[in-house]
Amino acid sequence: MTDKFYNAMGLCRRAGKLCAGHDEVKEFLRNGRAKLIILTSDASARLENEMRGLSKGVEIIRTDASMNDMEGHMGKHSGIFAVTDDGLKNLVLSTIKEDSIHGTN
Repeated sequence: MTDKFYNAMGLCRRAGKLCAGHDEVKEFLRNGRAKLIILTSDASARLENEMRGLSKGVEIIRTDASMNDMEGHMGKHSGIFAVTDDGLKNLVLSTIKEDSIHGTN
């Protein structure tokens, strides 16, 4: 992942529009506040399947970033994050799309 992705995620965190961890993301999905679910590259398939069952149309993406990468940039060691704002969701998705277009990891 590029610095743009981590910067966008940091902006979400600073704006209070990012949650991390299984229980918190699950709660945000249940109450309809999650707009985008982000899984790390090393998050378990069981976690992904569980979140897909709860997602009710919320987009779920798996990034190239590991839990350790996210911890280094976000200060949270977790395999799952949720963005809770539509505008910030679009910002994060645009950085991921740009990474895939340019083949950046």
